[in-house]
Amino acid sequence: MTTGSATPAAVELAGITKRFPGVVANDRVDLRVAEGEIHAVVGENGAGKSTLMKILYGMQTADEGRMLVGGAEVQFSSPSEAIDAGIGMVHQHFMLADQLTVLENVVLGAEPTRRGVIDYDSARRHLDDLGSSYGLDLHPNDFVESLEVGERQRVEIIKVLYRGAKVLILDEPTSVLVPQEVEKLFGNLRELKARGHTIIFIDHKLEEVLAIADTITVLRQGRTVATMASDQVTAAELAELMVGSELPKPSTEPRVDDQHVTLSLHSATVTGDDGRPALEAVDLEIHRGEILGVAGVEGNGQGELIEAILGLRPFAGGELFLDGEPITDWPVRHRREAGLGYVPE
Repeated sequence: MTTGSATPAAVELAGITKRFPGVVANDRVDLRVAEGEIHAVVGENGAGKSTLMKILYGMQTADEGRMLVGGAEVQFSSPSEAIDAGIGMVHQHFMLADQLTVLENVVLGAEPTRRGVIDYDSARRHLDDLGSSYGLDLHPNDFVESLEVGERQRVEIIKVLYRGAKVLILDEPTSVLVPQEVEKLFGNLRELKARGHTIIFIDHKLEEVLAIADTITVLRQGRTVATMASDQVTAAELAELMVGSELPKPSTEPRVDDQHVTLSLHSATVTGDDGRPALEAVDLEIHRGEILGVAGVEGNGQGELIEAILGLRPFAGGELFLDGEPITDWPVRHRREAGLGYVPE
């Protein structure tokens, strides 16, 4: 690991090893994150990215290796110790209480008091200052359950800033965002960087990584394989580093044209667990021999769509056809016997 700079790194991990039964998640991993930079850590699923960040945040303990924060050696046994050292983490799946307000979520567990009573007025002023300083516009009295996904993420970011974080870990932060929200998030991260914060950005969307990161570290099979400036590498080169070989060229076989519709949805409406429509008036056709991709940010009805097709969730409206036969009201067993199968994530 390169340590030639006289200035201590914001975070430095040296020889980090973490073993679980039957697997080595991190194998002598090195990571040096300079102060005030956006540093991306990329790798395939299972490469050890999240485990490494959980160790840095005190959620897990390394079996071997050293951690330094601001040049001082540390060892965290809990997230509260990491928070006290100025490290905060925004998880991929938000950890918010839907029935509480933005303000209540932000101060939860760190409530300021005055004469033995929670001082919400001072907390509100602090939250407003953070929001205006970093462009994290939120209304303190809004209930979290009413917020859009991007707004919920901003609540999580303000939570760690409220607790004094100077190093922010973001675990796949764009996985739940639409493109417009990604751009807003990147604007927030650039503002944080401009004000001296250090960002560790975990992701595998390489074009996004190249757009936001100053430095990129690649993990493969639990090991550090490369660290480089983002302007010195391409997405294709990153992908090859991640998988360890040249990527195969896309197939150019001609598409088979088959007009037979195997499965179709007509005006399908499905209700989510919260009682609100997860799908509204969706039309869909899958032809024989076709691979149909359903794209969308996580949580936008994909799961409910599959459950309704399988019969695990009722349709609130519309119809489902298999080889032209209506099967909307068929039980799960009949659908399986008719050839519908499911491979979960």
